[in-house]
Amino acid sequence: MIRFSRKHRLIFVACLLCFSACADEGPSEATPEATKRFLKLRGYEFDEASFFKAAAAGDALAVNGFLSAGMNPNAKDQNDDTALTAAADRGDVQIVNALLKGGADVNAKGRNGWTAALLALQGERSEVADVLIGQPSLDLKAETPEGMTALMLAVWHKSPDAVRRLIQRGSDVNHQDHDGDAPVHGAAWFGELAILGTLLDAGANPNVKNKLGGTALMWAASYGETEAVRMLLEKGADARLKDVDGVTAAGWAAKNGRGSLVMILRAAEGAPRAKS
Repeated sequence: MIRFSRKHRLIFVACLLCFSACADEGPSEATPEATKRFLKLRGYEFDEASFFKAAAAGDALAVNGFLSAGMNPNAKDQNDDTALTAAADRGDVQIVNALLKGGADVNAKGRNGWTAALLALQGERSEVADVLIGQPSLDLKAETPEGMTALMLAVWHKSPDAVRRLIQRGSDVNHQDHDGDAPVHGAAWFGELAILGTLLDAGANPNVKNKLGGTALMWAASYGETEAVRMLLEKGADARLKDVDGVTAAGWAAKNGRGSLVMILRAAEGAPRAKS
């Protein structure tokens, strides 16, 4: 345990008050040298390893100190993470806010090419995701290694508020991942009617096919999501479409024992198509 003399304790308290004020009122007037002394008293060297250590410990006061003294907010650790991507993955909203205020790049990629927003949505860190989605410079086209965008992750993790905000920001509602799936596939699969309705109202194509020829209607039929099937049919889904094996949505329903949906979809196959 570090023991401070009375003089050092007074210096520490003065610095602590200075940085606390900084957090609430704006940039501190402390010089970089004084800040580094403060960090030393707090147990940190002024280096990247200590910067990451402070961020991982949730020590926002120290993180603010590092940044005000000139630490690169976009430095990467041994895992190829930035402090921001690591904090987003942990769900540490206080550190995320401190890093963004200190100039961290919201679109910087961490390990395996994941951005902070993608990590927050994947990990269902809703408070962090909310902060990151609100950043004006957020790259809405950033993808996971599987080709999923922030909007797709919000759909797959059943986050209707995030879906709505991302669409308002201009996210592509028809983006397809490496399997050919689009946001409507996920919404139909999970039977998330609010999300599905938001996507369709925003112009999502109800008939987009993935690499297996599967449509959102087929997914909904397969998983017994009756209300999703009805919504898709009302919004223009074509029950006549076939997958790569020549099977329609009714066939998908039949293969999965969804008898009531088979009847609905067979009827839809014979119904006249509305003129576009």
